[in-house]
This record gives sequence, structure tokens and C-alpha cells, in this order.
Amino acid sequence: MGALAVQFLLFVLVFTLLTYAAGQWISHYVQRHITGRLEAIDQIVNEEAVPEAWLRPYRARAAKLKAAGATERQIAALSGIARKRCIANIQDLIRYTGGYGLSDNASTKQYMLEELQRQALRWQDETEWHTLVDLASPAEPKSDEQASETAEKAP
Repeated sequence: MGALAVQFLLFVLVFTLLTYAAGQWISHYVQRHITGRLEAIDQIVNEEAVPEAWLRPYRARAAKLKAAGATERQIAALSGIARKRCIANIQDLIRYTGGYGLSDNASTKQYMLEELQRQALRWQDETEWHTLVDLASPAEPKSDEQASETAEKAP
């Protein structure tokens, strides 16, 4: 009987620890996902820029292609793929912003939606996209003001 009780307590302990770890992981995942969306909305609405997090994999791929001797046409084709993905991402943000209460009032929510829609239309123009995004060049470094804002946000 004593061995059975020890096994039961061990099972409860392991189950509790696994449940706690899973809860922490899910919480971290959801927080990172929501923070990523909010940062993307901020960059699109306030800075009128394509979020660098969305472009990062395409910049890395462009750098590899360039190192392998890719032509401008190949880089342009990759830029077109990035543009399509970013347009799909911004459409997802528009649905997300419209469906959830991300702001304290309706006028702010309406402003965010209008700006996101305006940028989505802007990105659909291929010549405008190429003025916004050059995958062959590295990401623009943050200005001193942006770097200080980021440092202030850090815990």
C-alpha cells in the first residue's frame, strides 16, 4: 500500500510540473504572438514602414542569393514573393484589428484600420513597394531616438 501511495504522489508531482511548464510555454507563446502583431501595427501605422520582422527571412535569402551570384531579376522575383507575403500579413492585421478591441476608443480603432488599409493599397503598387523595400540592402539601422525608445521599453 505504501509503494502505491508513493507512485501516486510521484504521478501527481510530475503531472503538476508538466502542466505548469505547458502553461508557462503557452503564455509565453501567446504573449510573443500578440506583441509581434502590436509592434507590426505600430511600425506600419506610425512609421509607414514594412515591419522588419516580416522582411528578415527575405533579406537573409536575398543575401545568400547575392553571394551565390544571383541576378537583379532573381532578387526582384524574391522581392515580389516578399511583397505578396507582406500583403497577406497586413490583411491579417486588418482582420485582427477589426475583430478585437485593441484601442481604448472607436476613433483610434478606425484610424488604425484606415492606415493599415492605406498601407495595404500602397504595398500593392509594385513601384511603390520597390521604393519602400530593397532586399539587397541591409535593414536600416534604428535612429538614436528609436534606439533610446527601445532601451526604455526593456525591463
